Amino acid sequence: MPRTAFPSFFRAPWVTNPWVDQAFEHQRRIDPFGHKVHTALAAFACLCLAGPTSAAELGAIPLVAAFAIRMHRHWRTWPRLFLQPLMLAVLAWTLLALASRLWTQGSPHAWATEFGVARFGIILLALWPVADRRSLLLGALAAGFALAQLSQLSHALGTALDWPLPTWNRLPGRNSGWWDPVVGGSLLTAALGLHLPAALWGKGPWRALGIAGAAATLLGILATGTRGAWLAGAALVALALLAALLRLKPRRRMLRAAGLLLAVLALGAALAWITIGDQLAARYRAGRDEIAGAIEHKQFQSDTGARILMAWWACEALAEHPVSGVGLGGYEAWTRAHVAGQGIDPATRNHHAHAHNALLQTGATLGVPGLLLALAFIALALTGAARRQPGDGTPGYADGPLFALLGLLLVSAFDSVQVNSQTCELLAVLLLFAMGRRPTPAWYRESAP
Repeated sequence: MPRTAFPSFFRAPWVTNPWVDQAFEHQRRIDPFGHKVHTALAAFACLCLAGPTSAAELGAIPLVAAFAIRMHRHWRTWPRLFLQPLMLAVLAWTLLALASRLWTQGSPHAWATEFGVARFGIILLALWPVADRRSLLLGALAAGFALAQLSQLSHALGTALDWPLPTWNRLPGRNSGWWDPVVGGSLLTAALGLHLPAALWGKGPWRALGIAGAAATLLGILATGTRGAWLAGAALVALALLAALLRLKPRRRMLRAAGLLLAVLALGAALAWITIGDQLAARYRAGRDEIAGAIEHKQFQSDTGARILMAWWACEALAEHPVSGVGLGGYEAWTRAHVAGQGIDPATRNHHAHAHNALLQTGATLGVPGLLLALAFIALALTGAARRQPGDGTPGYADGPLFALLGLLLVSAFDSVQVNSQTCELLAVLLLFAMGRRPTPAWYRESAP
């Protein structure tokens, strides 16, 4: 298989594929039954990931238990994870976030709440010993999102037809199933990324599955009413089409795939317009009016107006504290003090716990050092996910993690994905597929000539 050429920093010459494979082969040899049980529990955790918040977190408990019980069997795989550049960037960010407790302008509780998402790092660590079952785990993740979208279907049928189906307390025109609408939009943007590569350059039934999955996911994104996810989803489709143009030969094959995908997406969009067109139009008009009100009349009490103000305040916080930031958990406290210092009653402004933008939130809380670490993390995650290795799995879906990460990156312009629990948990799982050096699956090694 062709290998993507990266600078030496991204290739991590101190971590090699044979060295990684050696530890995994040893684990499978001394504990084949335990490895199978661990794999099954890992697949279950990935399946639960798209469930409600409680289900997503509880589903990981058996996996973490298996990891702890089997620790003496798989400990040799740990250096193969922690010495990779991506993990070094994660560890550096964690240390900086811990140190920010010394200068945070927020309360200890606010710091602990924001830092608390670091607990999802244990899921990545617990998944690593079974990283050689990449295809199974990726399939379980996609299946979990399919089940989650059934909750959206249940809500739609239950509210529209008064059928005795589970529904959730949502505003009119916002159907996110069992998710919060904003979180649901962010998660579904990543799920869209899982399907788009298969839809465009997959083969046979995998392409059909990718097209169906992409269309259903895009319809689900529209149904959430989350305008940031709408924009991120549209940008992700455009990037996938550009990647197909650069990748596929002959060009006629790409044009057929792109045409078929666009036709299905157009059909899905038409279905959405027929069924919930009024709600979609209302959400669009409200967003347009709120942006105009914030820019032209300084009306920041609206939902979109408050988000614009939060982003501006994050820039001001970074400019005021470029070296240290205001500390993890200190953003809201700083905004209140900042407004009061300008002679404005803080009660006349909306104050959120984060800036609704991942990079701005990082810069505001951890300063330029945190921002540089975030940029290094993004570069390492994307280059690692883009690196194809033998045994990565089904054509098309093998590139799903890369585009899922791109989806989270795009939607992070409207949502602090590193603060919200479920998006952070999904990010931790996707990092498993983004390590630059991953174990070769046993089935591939055994079938290789």
